[in-house]
Amino acid sequence: MHKKTLIFLVGLIISEMNLSAQAINRMALVQRHNVVVTSADSLSSLTVGNGKFAFTVDITGLQSFPDNYARGIPLGTQSEWGWHSFPRSRFCISKIISELFLLV
Repeated sequence: MHKKTLIFLVGLIISEMNLSAQAINRMALVQRHNVVVTSADSLSSLTVGNGKFAFTVDITGLQSFPDNYARGIPLGTQSEWGWHSFPRSRFCISKIISELFLLV
């Protein structure tokens, strides 16, 4: 008798878990994070990105007025892939200068 009761309870719990799962309203989830810019402020530019790419925008949503942000936070674009991923090679400036002027 206990074994049947246990099986029934486990089945009831599993079926209840399936019933409680709901579909995700992805549009509402994304729209919670919509950005709204209502005024221009050179110390409060907006940067959006995903960790590998970042884009700073002005009030237009682009980089249309960089001069207005010159004394504040500059408008710019940054990317992870734009950085060197290998160590800098060693060089001697005197060797480079001598090679440039054919003093070797």
